[in-house]
Amino acid sequence: MATLFTILVILHVLFWAVALLAMNFTPPQITPGTAHATAAALVTGLLLVGLWEMTDVYDEGPNHAKIGVKLVVALAAVVVAYTQQRKPAPNSMAYVLAGLIGLNVVIAIAW
Repeated sequence: MATLFTILVILHVLFWAVALLAMNFTPPQITPGTAHATAAALVTGLLLVGLWEMTDVYDEGPNHAKIGVKLVVALAAVVVAYTQQRKPAPNSMAYVLAGLIGLNVVIAIAW
Protein backbone atom coordinates (compact mmCIF):
# COMPACT_ATOMS: atom_id res chain seq x y z
CA MET A 1 0.00 0.00 0.00
CA ALA A 2 2.91 2.33 0.69
CA THR A 3 4.05 1.93 -2.92
CA LEU A 4 0.64 2.95 -4.26
CA PHE A 5 0.62 5.92 -1.89
CA THR A 6 4.08 6.99 -3.11
CA ILE A 7 3.04 6.68 -6.76
CA LEU A 8 -0.05 8.81 -6.10
CA VAL A 9 2.03 11.46 -4.33
CA ILE A 10 4.42 11.63 -7.30
CA LEU A 11 1.51 11.88 -9.75
CA HIS A 12 -0.15 14.57 -7.62
CA VAL A 13 2.98 16.72 -7.60
CA LEU A 14 3.52 16.16 -11.33
CA PHE A 15 -0.04 17.20 -12.16
CA TRP A 16 0.38 20.48 -10.27
CA ALA A 17 3.67 21.08 -12.08
CA VAL A 18 2.06 20.35 -15.45
CA ALA A 19 -0.79 22.72 -14.60
CA LEU A 20 1.71 25.55 -14.15
CA LEU A 21 3.89 24.61 -17.11
CA ALA A 22 0.96 24.25 -19.53
CA MET A 23 -0.11 27.89 -19.09
CA ASN A 24 1.03 30.63 -21.41
CA PHE A 25 2.19 33.77 -19.63
CA THR A 26 3.15 35.84 -22.68
CA PRO A 27 0.33 36.63 -23.42
CA PRO A 28 -1.43 35.20 -20.35
CA GLN A 29 -3.78 32.40 -21.36
CA ILE A 30 -5.18 29.28 -19.71
CA THR A 31 -4.89 26.25 -21.97
CA PRO A 32 -7.08 23.12 -21.90
CA GLY A 33 -4.03 21.18 -20.67
CA THR A 34 -3.94 23.35 -17.58
CA ALA A 35 -7.60 22.64 -16.87
CA HIS A 36 -7.12 18.90 -17.25
CA ALA A 37 -3.99 18.91 -15.08
CA THR A 38 -5.71 20.81 -12.26
CA ALA A 39 -8.63 18.38 -12.34
CA ALA A 40 -6.24 15.41 -12.32
CA ALA A 41 -4.35 16.92 -9.37
CA LEU A 42 -7.63 17.34 -7.49
CA VAL A 43 -8.64 13.73 -8.15
CA THR A 44 -5.25 12.34 -7.11
CA GLY A 45 -5.39 14.46 -3.96
CA LEU A 46 -8.79 13.02 -3.09
CA LEU A 47 -7.46 9.51 -3.75
CA LEU A 48 -4.50 10.20 -1.47
CA VAL A 49 -6.71 11.33 1.39
CA GLY A 50 -9.05 8.37 0.93
CA LEU A 51 -6.16 5.93 0.85
CA TRP A 52 -4.58 7.57 3.90
CA GLU A 53 -7.85 7.27 5.84
CA MET A 54 -8.41 3.62 4.90
CA THR A 55 -4.92 2.31 5.61
CA ASP A 56 -2.14 2.81 8.11
CA VAL A 57 0.40 4.19 5.64
CA TYR A 58 1.62 6.57 8.34
CA ASP A 59 1.25 6.32 12.10
CA GLU A 60 -0.74 9.54 12.37
CA GLY A 61 -3.87 10.41 10.45
CA PRO A 62 -4.15 13.29 8.00
CA ASN A 63 -4.55 16.87 9.22
CA HIS A 64 -8.19 17.45 8.30
CA ALA A 65 -8.00 21.23 8.57
CA LYS A 66 -5.09 21.31 6.12
CA ILE A 67 -6.85 18.90 3.77
CA GLY A 68 -10.01 21.05 3.89
CA VAL A 69 -8.14 24.26 3.05
CA LYS A 70 -6.23 22.54 0.24
CA LEU A 71 -9.50 21.11 -1.11
CA VAL A 72 -11.12 24.56 -1.25
CA VAL A 73 -8.07 26.06 -2.98
CA ALA A 74 -7.87 23.15 -5.44
CA LEU A 75 -11.58 23.40 -6.25
CA ALA A 76 -11.19 27.12 -6.86
CA ALA A 77 -8.26 26.40 -9.19
CA VAL A 78 -10.28 23.82 -11.13
CA VAL A 79 -13.25 26.19 -11.46
CA VAL A 80 -11.03 29.04 -12.68
CA ALA A 81 -9.21 26.75 -15.10
CA TYR A 82 -12.35 25.30 -16.68
CA THR A 83 -14.33 28.55 -16.85
CA GLN A 84 -11.46 30.59 -18.29
CA GLN A 85 -9.79 28.13 -20.67
CA ARG A 86 -11.61 29.33 -23.79
CA LYS A 87 -11.16 33.04 -23.15
CA PRO A 88 -8.91 34.77 -25.69
CA ALA A 89 -5.46 35.97 -24.74
CA PRO A 90 -4.61 38.11 -22.84
CA ASN A 91 -6.53 36.61 -19.93
CA SER A 92 -5.43 37.99 -16.57
CA MET A 93 -7.14 35.11 -14.76
CA ALA A 94 -4.08 33.04 -15.69
CA TYR A 95 -2.23 34.92 -12.96
CA VAL A 96 -5.02 34.18 -10.48
CA LEU A 97 -4.82 30.49 -11.37
CA ALA A 98 -1.04 30.50 -10.99
CA GLY A 99 -1.48 32.13 -7.58
CA LEU A 100 -4.00 29.49 -6.50
CA ILE A 101 -1.67 26.69 -7.59
CA GLY A 102 1.22 28.35 -5.79
CA LEU A 103 -0.89 28.81 -2.67
CA ASN A 104 -1.81 25.13 -2.72
CA VAL A 105 1.86 24.16 -2.93
CA VAL A 106 2.82 26.56 -0.12
CA ILE A 107 0.08 25.16 2.12
CA ALA A 108 1.28 21.62 1.42
CA ILE A 109 4.87 22.47 2.33
CA ALA A 110 4.52 25.03 5.11
CA TRP A 111 1.58 23.67 7.12
